[in-house]
Amino acid sequence: MWGTQDLSAVLPEGASGLLAQLRAALSLTQNTRLLQLDTALPSGTLIPERCSVHEALHAEQPFLAELDCVSTHSGIPLTSLMGTGATLQLRLQDGGWRAWHGHVARAAHLGSDGGLTRYRLQLRDFTHWASLRRDTRIFQDQTAADIVQSVLMAHPQAQLRLDVSHPGPVRAITTQYRETDWAFAQRLMASEGWSWRIDHDPHNTDSPSGTTSLLTPSRHTLVVFDAQAPRPELGTLRFSRPGMRGATPDGFAQDTLTAWAPARQVGTNAITLGAWDERQLSGVSGSSALPDAQRPPGVPMLERYVGVGERQFADGRVADAQHGAPDLANARAQAWLDALLLAQQTVEGQGAVRALSVGATFTLAEHFTSGALDGSTFGSNAFSVIGITHEAANNLGVRTAPLASATKVEAGSYRNRFQAAPGHLRLVPAPLAAPPSPGLQTAVVMAQLSGGGVGSDAGRTAIHSDRDGRIRIQFPWQRGAPDDTPLAGGLAAPASPNGQTTGHAPGDARGGTWVRVLQDQAGPDWGAVFTPRPGTEVLVDFIDGDIDRPIVIGQLHNGPHTLPWPAGAGSQANHPGTLSGWHHPLLDEAGGQSGANQWLIDDSQGQLRMRLLSYSASHGHSELSLGHLVQHSARHDAQGSQARRGHWLGEGFYGHTEGWAVVRAGQGMLLSTSARAAQGSSVASTQMDASEAVAQLRASRQLGQALGDSARQQGALGLDSHGDGHGDNGPAWMAHTAAMAPAASGKLPATLNGQDARKAQAGSRTLADPVEAFARAQLHLDTPSSAALVSAEHLSMFSGQDTSLSTQGDAHLTAAHTLSAVSGQTTSLYTHAGGIHAIAANATLSLRAHTDAQQLWADQDITVQSTTDEVRVFAQDSITLTAGQSQITLQGGDITFTCPGSFTVKGASHEWGGGANASSSLLALPSGTHQIEAVSTPLERVYGQAVSVEEVPAEWLPNPISRQVKGYLQSQSVAEAPMSRGQVSSETMLLDRPADLQLWLLSSAAWHVSEDVLQPLEDSSVHQEDRGEDDNDQ
Repeated sequence: MWGTQDLSAVLPEGASGLLAQLRAALSLTQNTRLLQLDTALPSGTLIPERCSVHEALHAEQPFLAELDCVSTHSGIPLTSLMGTGATLQLRLQDGGWRAWHGHVARAAHLGSDGGLTRYRLQLRDFTHWASLRRDTRIFQDQTAADIVQSVLMAHPQAQLRLDVSHPGPVRAITTQYRETDWAFAQRLMASEGWSWRIDHDPHNTDSPSGTTSLLTPSRHTLVVFDAQAPRPELGTLRFSRPGMRGATPDGFAQDTLTAWAPARQVGTNAITLGAWDERQLSGVSGSSALPDAQRPPGVPMLERYVGVGERQFADGRVADAQHGAPDLANARAQAWLDALLLAQQTVEGQGAVRALSVGATFTLAEHFTSGALDGSTFGSNAFSVIGITHEAANNLGVRTAPLASATKVEAGSYRNRFQAAPGHLRLVPAPLAAPPSPGLQTAVVMAQLSGGGVGSDAGRTAIHSDRDGRIRIQFPWQRGAPDDTPLAGGLAAPASPNGQTTGHAPGDARGGTWVRVLQDQAGPDWGAVFTPRPGTEVLVDFIDGDIDRPIVIGQLHNGPHTLPWPAGAGSQANHPGTLSGWHHPLLDEAGGQSGANQWLIDDSQGQLRMRLLSYSASHGHSELSLGHLVQHSARHDAQGSQARRGHWLGEGFYGHTEGWAVVRAGQGMLLSTSARAAQGSSVASTQMDASEAVAQLRASRQLGQALGDSARQQGALGLDSHGDGHGDNGPAWMAHTAAMAPAASGKLPATLNGQDARKAQAGSRTLADPVEAFARAQLHLDTPSSAALVSAEHLSMFSGQDTSLSTQGDAHLTAAHTLSAVSGQTTSLYTHAGGIHAIAANATLSLRAHTDAQQLWADQDITVQSTTDEVRVFAQDSITLTAGQSQITLQGGDITFTCPGSFTVKGASHEWGGGANASSSLLALPSGTHQIEAVSTPLERVYGQAVSVEEVPAEWLPNPISRQVKGYLQSQSVAEAPMSRGQVSSETMLLDRPADLQLWLLSSAAWHVSEDVLQPLEDSSVHQEDRGEDDNDQ
């Protein structure tokens, strides 16, 4: 075998240089080189020729190394290098090694020259892998530290150290939306004011230890730190110019700094953040500004104001989220200002300090500025490195074609370029904006679990919201973990690169935070309330385009939905879509119940209709329909009945209920069929205009008054209810009419609530006439035509005072069996013209006076006739017949004839028999007087409140305050008070101790105040004394 020594003897003289290169190539190793490289290939396969290493603080690319390598192997498969670990080492001044660990992210073949092949490698830290994975998911009730650790540690290469004093506030919801893992983590760390750097493992670097594979933890660590974290110390670094302190053409004997260029720039020196907390209707702000003493004299206050909208600066989980905190807002403002100040005070430098690393602090020595910039000192010579580029080249002793893109560093030397900042400044990044939402999205409303477990429909509430009407939603893009329930058609989340679960789609209220719902109208104690039901699809927008601040702006129908009133193709409807409105099914309809509340609007041409409806199995069917009435089913069935308009039923107003119905009017009610003339879209009158009814009342009163006066003149009882009177306290007809007539008290005051309460005259806009209004709570039924009150069973009428029936025509009372009229005192029958007929067609006619005399008076003849039988007159004592001056008396056994003239007895014959007697058979009448108890009505307590005398001003009450002391037995309870007119009613309660004053509002009664001391009834004199004392106390 030939050696290189033999070749040199036979080769031409000009080929000796080539032989030297060949000898160097064959003996190419990286031992004793400035740079050494370990990869997944056998040691020495790739020899670093030169490198450029970039390190930066809180940067998108915290570490990037590009290496040009040479190798005697020309066929290295590049795929075998992808993702594998590699370590680049730089020999230090003391003979030790500084290592950069990374993963091969790119490899390129650059060609061959002189038996050597050149390759270019790009090494990246593990965050590069995180920047290549993009996801969309939600993190709920976690801090920034929890989320960053969860996202980054999902990568098997990740090594993470959180060197922060506080993990940050609990975030109710944080969304990674179409964002890489690394961009998402950067955004969270920047929002908390945390910085980050890559630290490389310094151990076992005296001799290269080989490589790491793709799926094992890296030998570098991402260090996340805040202002309280200690910084690495580099000690004192001296400044020196080239050619001094032992400088040689190949480098420096001592690592020094060779260039130092401090700079300042004018920028923002104040930050103000403003937010809106919708839950407490207040602003939340934070601010920070550079003190005047630290600003250059010629620079004014330069503020940056950022209004960040609602739902910011809050700490807490979804369930117990706190209000926006000013302390957190101030901290965020201070961090932002510190980031701006850091960018305004920088130093550009160069040197050959091979131990220089980002985030480390050093002290500058032997520089003429001694740390001062333009005459103003930083306070010390301490500086922190925020970015650095290392350049180094090996002296391989072989000649290869130069690369155009290679660094200009000389072979066998090292140099760097760096950026530094004063050491007292916080190393904090500027906030990073989240990717904006691409636009509107849809989501599904979620329900709260109520014990049925995840995925159980039976375990979900029928509706779920909070006090502010907010709901919980889940988006279709939320991918589910193995135990989750994504939406229909949703995807299951794949495992992370290291096998961790990444999905979050539980299918219930745990899937997101509370989301506000847009209302048509909203305000303090007014507006609309619309709460989407679980399972319905909603349209979601995002405040300021922030994916973490969704807001529901509407609701959508979809394919699986059954529309309340479907129309169009395939709907079975017989209308083109003229039905609209609201249809809210019963909440527990899924449990076998059926029912709904409904407001339907029918816009069919010429057949306008509106319907309010409520039905369920428990309370039946109730509806109110207006307009063109048609048959229309409210229930959904297979035939689509709810979509079809049925047969015509009528026009106008229709109310129906299968339950109870009540109509109440606290200030009066008018039911009338008197039509009003149209005036535009309304009528030419006011609401309580009852002019026709008032005219009828006046005519009725006049009739009753005239007949009543006639009756009094004839000795009969008149009609007190139709008499004269004034206002509400007059007789019934007068009081009723006065309360309705605007000429009396039936009107509004001239002004009401600051408005002119008058109505315009006919054909004019001039306000003149008063507006009609009932003066008291009375009911009036009015019709210009017929009215009937019919019942198949009992019909009852009752009034606590007078009852008057008046008609200008005939009044007829008909009873198929018995007609009975009963009065407690007097009954009077009077006719002005005509007669009174009392006829018993098939039974006895009986007129009785049980305790007094009975009189039959007539201005002319009185005829007593029996057409088929006898006329009998009976008396217990005597019978007297008197005409003029003559008299016949039947008394006892005697008959006495008395006359001033002749007594004549005529007859064809006279027969005088002997003495005899006969007794009368008299009807037994009730003896004595039956005691009629006063009619009483149990009092209904409407309102009661314990008060003291001082709390009730006398002018508030229509009756004077009276104090009564009464004695009762312990068995007595609530007493019934008479409700007759003119009597003040009271209610008495039994108490076992002195009672406070009780203020009672009694139905159909006046106010009454009393104090009752209840005690056993023993001595009446005691009560009399007490009554006298109370009277003195009034």
